[in-house]
Amino acid sequence: MPVDAQLMDRLFSSPQLPSMPAVAMQIIDLVQQDEANVDKIAETVSLDPALSTKMLKTVNSSFYGLPKTVGSVHQAIVVLGLNSVKTLALGFSLVGKLTQSGGEGFDQIAFWRRSLYCATAAKVLCEKLNIVQAEEVFMASLLQDVGVLAFSQVLDDEYSEILNATEGDHRKLSAIEREKLGGDHTEIGGALTESWGLPPLLVEATRLHEPADEAEDSMLQLIRVVNAGAFVAEVIEHPEDQERVNSYRERFANWFDIEQAEADELLETTCRNAKETQRLFELPTGDLINPDEILARANQALEQISLQNARTTGELQQANKELEKKATRDAVTGLFNRRHFDEKLDENFLAAGPDKPLSLVFIDLDHFKAVNDTYGHDAGDAVLVAIAETVTQTVEGKGDAFRYGGDEFLMLSTGMSRNDAAVLAEQLRVNIINAMSKLTIGEEGVNPGVTGSIGVATYDGTLFKRPEQLVKAADKGAYAAKTSGRNAVRVFVPKAA
Repeated sequence: MPVDAQLMDRLFSSPQLPSMPAVAMQIIDLVQQDEANVDKIAETVSLDPALSTKMLKTVNSSFYGLPKTVGSVHQAIVVLGLNSVKTLALGFSLVGKLTQSGGEGFDQIAFWRRSLYCATAAKVLCEKLNIVQAEEVFMASLLQDVGVLAFSQVLDDEYSEILNATEGDHRKLSAIEREKLGGDHTEIGGALTESWGLPPLLVEATRLHEPADEAEDSMLQLIRVVNAGAFVAEVIEHPEDQERVNSYRERFANWFDIEQAEADELLETTCRNAKETQRLFELPTGDLINPDEILARANQALEQISLQNARTTGELQQANKELEKKATRDAVTGLFNRRHFDEKLDENFLAAGPDKPLSLVFIDLDHFKAVNDTYGHDAGDAVLVAIAETVTQTVEGKGDAFRYGGDEFLMLSTGMSRNDAAVLAEQLRVNIINAMSKLTIGEEGVNPGVTGSIGVATYDGTLFKRPEQLVKAADKGAYAAKTSGRNAVRVFVPKAA
C-alpha cells in the first residue's frame, strides 16, 4: 500500500526533511554529463578540503588495500575509476549531513551502528562474490534506511511511538509503519533518494532492500547483497536469537551458495572490518561488540537448536559430540578456536608460577591479505590449513595450538620457559617458510610467499595481573617482528628481567 499522498506532501514540504549537500549535487551533475570531465570532478571534490581528505584517507586505508599510496583526488579517480570515487564522494558528503538528522529522541547510535554493520557486510560479500560495484552496494547498504531518518526528522514524537512499538526489533518496523502511516520507510527512502538524483542502484536498494526479490533481474543480485547485509546486522545485534542465526545461514546458502563455515567467517570478517569503516566515515556508533563474542553466542544459539532437534538418546549423544567439537574447533583449520583459547588461558594462568611458567607464542602471518585479494578466499583457506598443520606438528607434545582469528595463530604451553618458547618460535618461523615453499596456489601454481611474524611472552607469576596482559605482551612481540621487517621472532622481556 503506497504512502498516503497527504503524508507524502507533508514530508516533502517540510523544511526539516534531510537535504542533499551542495557538493554532492555538483558531483551528480558532473558525472551524469555525456562526457564526464575527470579534471572537473577532481577539482570539485578538492574544493571541499574535509571531503577530499576523507576520500584520500579511505583510498589509502585497508578499506582498499592498494599497493601504492594515492596522493590526489585525480589519481584516486584514475586508480579506482570514476564510479567508485563518485560513490565515495556522495557517501561522505551525505553521511556527514545525515548524521545530524533524526528527531529529538531518535537513537542515532543504534541507527548508525546497524547501518555500519549492514554496509560493511555488503562490501565483504561483494569481495567474496567478485561484484565490481562494491562501492555502490556499500553506500546503498549504508543509506538503505534513510527513510527512517526522514520520518523521525519530520514526524518526531509521532514516529518515536512507532519506533518504541518495535521494541528494538527492526523486522517489525515496516508493518507498524504501514499500519500507522499507510506506508513504510522503504517507500519514503526510495522517493527521497530519487528526488536527490542518486544513482539507480542506490534508489532501488533503498526502495526494495526488504522485499529484495521484487527487484528487476539486472539488479537482483546487488539488491540481495544489500538485503543480506541486513541479515548480518541482525545476527550481530541479536547473536543469541536462534531464529535469526538460522535465517542468516539459510539465506546465504540459498542466495549465494555460501555454506555455514563460510557464513560464520563472513560474520567474523564483518565485525573486524566494521571498526575501520566506522573510523573512516566517523559514524556515531558507540562501542562495537567483540566479533569473537558474537560468534560464541551465535554458535551457542545453534547448539540449542541442534539439541532440541535430537529425538533419541543416540542422536542426542552424537549431537553432543558434534556440538562439543564445533564449540571448541575452528571451522576452517580444525585447530582449537578463540573461545577455547580464552578458557584454557584463564585456567592455566591461575596455575602458573615460578616453577610452572606459562608461555604464549603469537603468530601473525605476513602478506596473507595479498593472497586473498589476488587469488581468492579458497587459496587463502588453503594457506590457513597448511599453516595450521605446520603449527600443530611443530608444537606437538609441547603445547596446544589455536587459531586466534583471521590470520593469527597461537601456541600455549604450561611449564615452558621463556628461552624454550623462543627456540620453539624460531622453529615455527622456519617451518612456516618450508611449508609455504611446498604449497602452490592459483592457476599459475605459485608459492603464496606467506611468512610469520612471531611474538613470545611468558608469565611466571610476576608482572602480569590478568590473562589478557599476557596475550597483549605476545601480540606486542609479533608487532615488533612485523615492524622490524617481518618474518622474525621477538620476545617480550620485562625490564626487571
